[in-house]
Amino acid sequence: MKPASWLATTLLFGVPALIFAFLFHRLGPDLWRQGISWWLIFHLLLVLPLALMLVAALLGAAIDLRSVSWKALRERLRLLAPSGVVWLWAPALSGFMYGGNWADLIAVAASWFALWKEKTNQKWVFVAILIGVFVKRNAALFQPALQSVRFFDPSGFYSEFFSHFGPHDFMGLPLQGAWWIPVYYAVVMLVCNIGGEELWWRGYVLPRQELAFGRTAWIVNGISWSIFHLFMQPTLWDTVRMAITGVALSFVAQRTKSTWPGIVGHSFGNLPFFLSLVKGVTSQ
Repeated sequence: MKPASWLATTLLFGVPALIFAFLFHRLGPDLWRQGISWWLIFHLLLVLPLALMLVAALLGAAIDLRSVSWKALRERLRLLAPSGVVWLWAPALSGFMYGGNWADLIAVAASWFALWKEKTNQKWVFVAILIGVFVKRNAALFQPALQSVRFFDPSGFYSEFFSHFGPHDFMGLPLQGAWWIPVYYAVVMLVCNIGGEELWWRGYVLPRQELAFGRTAWIVNGISWSIFHLFMQPTLWDTVRMAITGVALSFVAQRTKSTWPGIVGHSFGNLPFFLSLVKGVTSQ
């Protein structure tokens, strides 16, 4: 396994970022103008590239190991069965990603319990977690100023695409009574989106960054992950908001040396999309 220094990090995050930027700002609008269905556009712009990211993580791990042994791949991608302490970080991260008073309380309580179970000597981490939650909860104070820094103006395609995630339809398909849609969405996005991103960013890339950046690798990984999403972040506010959750994902992944808490936490972070679909299905 080779260290991912600044050049490698730029390539590992930059190439996927450029691909998604091309898909959302060039190919997508062209397909829309040609009258291609939203259902097909969704699969071409999101599902397919995220599935390829999952494949890339597996291939990258196999190349590092020079083996396709499933046990070895799981170990390289940090997918081995985690300990009980590691699982405590999953609700902590999930609460932080989901947000809200009760969720944030769960995040602090679960993370402190995990630190206590670890018998850590790093007392500052307890305070750092409180500060992290405080920053997340109050970041909106800077929203007006940060929103004034724009990376791009959302196109008609951009606005239309993200308007088709419920509650009335999903990619052009009526939601009312169609329970198969949220089930299909949950399976596809869990495997391709959560699986693809977490196995690539936290399973494959982060261990290589740890060899290059040591204890600060989680900061580099989290901020780079947020910058990767610039294709769908019109303003600096969107980037900063995602950087906060991205750094939390990477912190837990590096501390636990496991990809599982990130998979669970990332799933809760994306839960509002799923709930919007369920709301549409149950509407009268």
